[in-house]
Amino acid sequence: MKITMKDIAKEARVSIATVSHVINGTKNITEEKHNKIMEIIKKYNYIPNITAKNLRQQTTKTAGVVVSSFPDTFVTEMVYGIEERAREMGYSILLINTNEDRDREEKTINLLHSKMVDGIILSPTAKSIDYLNQFIDNNFPIVLINRYDPKMSNTPRVTGDNYQTGYDATMHLLKHGHKKIGFIYTVPNVSTTNDRIHGYQDALKKLNVPFNTSYLEIGYGTVNGGANAVHSLLGREKDITALFIQNDLMTIGAIQKIKELALSIPKDIAIIGFGDFASSEIIDPPITNIVLPPTTIGRTSFDVLLGRINNHEYMKHIELPPSLIIRKSCGC
Repeated sequence: MKITMKDIAKEARVSIATVSHVINGTKNITEEKHNKIMEIIKKYNYIPNITAKNLRQQTTKTAGVVVSSFPDTFVTEMVYGIEERAREMGYSILLINTNEDRDREEKTINLLHSKMVDGIILSPTAKSIDYLNQFIDNNFPIVLINRYDPKMSNTPRVTGDNYQTGYDATMHLLKHGHKKIGFIYTVPNVSTTNDRIHGYQDALKKLNVPFNTSYLEIGYGTVNGGANAVHSLLGREKDITALFIQNDLMTIGAIQKIKELALSIPKDIAIIGFGDFASSEIIDPPITNIVLPPTTIGRTSFDVLLGRINNHEYMKHIELPPSLIIRKSCGC
């Protein structure tokens, strides 16, 4: 007897739509129902209708791009790189910003999958992205960009070397004689933040400078956030002589607040920013930045996605190195 989705739904006491969602990974189903349906599928060795399956195998020449935030130069140029490469390869892009909302991200992935994009490039909001396994297990192409979950070794990723970014920027400040270095980050518990803090810690350790958690401050990736972070940091830790700031908007806010406090850059406070925004060269003093290549990261991620679309076993983890653009804000 040939079993159908209707038979599976009847035995599992769920709707046919629920069975379909489990098979196609198009909607989150409770773990209990998901496991029950999968048990029945395995029990009868059910194979989905080939015609329906072929719908997924047809290419749409469209890819989804889901980013966790869209406020700064780095993310903008990364997305530009994706779009540029996609256009060269005859693809269209559906771009969605989740604004650091984990639930919105998951709903977005489900939506894009159901709309039959050929694959998705994702910069996730949070470190834990286990929900992606239901798509990856069904051979749906997903590539992680910029941020990643180290436990997700079963999907390709393209990132910058954020550990080295943290290490090199901190070491540069240490070599200028700074030992009290504030670290202003965008959001906690994501790979970019964690890896840069790890690099920051190891650079301090290398020169026997103690690590002080009180020198870390969240800035939320905004101008006001950067200003507020400086206000909190310098109010709490008056001996800080340098700042390492993790995005361009926070750097702008930090500079504004430092000047409001009648402090001089770099005499009173040295600064290294991340991401070389357009006005870095003309600010007084010009801003030293450590940079990763966002356009290259974007272009590379789309090539990796194409590799994944064409071969479900294609697997690459690519990490691109940072470079330091030295100007006067750190005392050089």
